[in-house]
Amino acid sequence: MNGNPIAVLRALIASELAEVYTTLPGVVVSYDGKSITARPALAKRLANGEVLRAPQIVRVPVCWPVGDVNGAEALISVPLKAGDAVKLSFSARALENWLAGSDGPPDDPRQFDLSDAFATPVMRPGTVAADTENVSIQYGPGTLKLSPEGHLTMNVRTWEVNMDEGTFNGPLTVNGLLTYTQGMHGSRGAGGGGATITIEGDVNFRNGSLTHNGKDVGSTHKHPYAGGTTEEPI
Repeated sequence: MNGNPIAVLRALIASELAEVYTTLPGVVVSYDGKSITARPALAKRLANGEVLRAPQIVRVPVCWPVGDVNGAEALISVPLKAGDAVKLSFSARALENWLAGSDGPPDDPRQFDLSDAFATPVMRPGTVAADTENVSIQYGPGTLKLSPEGHLTMNVRTWEVNMDEGTFNGPLTVNGLLTYTQGMHGSRGAGGGGATITIEGDVNFRNGSLTHNGKDVGSTHKHPYAGGTTEEPI
């Protein structure tokens, strides 16, 4: 080997590349909502045949879609737990200063080092089939799907919306029991079209009264007629 400069050069290049990291599959060890501790999933086989398990990497930033517009931060994330698969991408520069909030040049000259990783959550190929037709969000039994035609379908066991005020600009159909707790109010609106309330089936009022323009039309109301008034409703 000493007499073959090409072989020597190849051995030198291979030795240097052995310490250069670009991307690797990884595994979450722990997650605190800000960064993970991760471990590369693939061990390294040394030249002598020995298998060297990869060490843990701490303070690994997780690549969520995130933005900040006029101080309003936006973030899309999913839960992560120990054992979940991630893709580890290794920075071309040392990250200590950047992680501390500085965009200045690194103090350490290392490049593509195992300790300078970013993590992107991934699914191991073949574990879950993706929806090939719609924009899809799924988590356990819950799914949200948006079709190319603009149809939104949501399948969930329960849902809760907390808001100051909401508006539906179109017809609304409820195919189940509608329950309200703080009253119901409506108006004819502009044009008055379709403002009549039509109810098919029984109406049962309990623990309250029924009024019309401020007058009681409940169980005690009477109507005047020639010669007197009607009896109370039975």
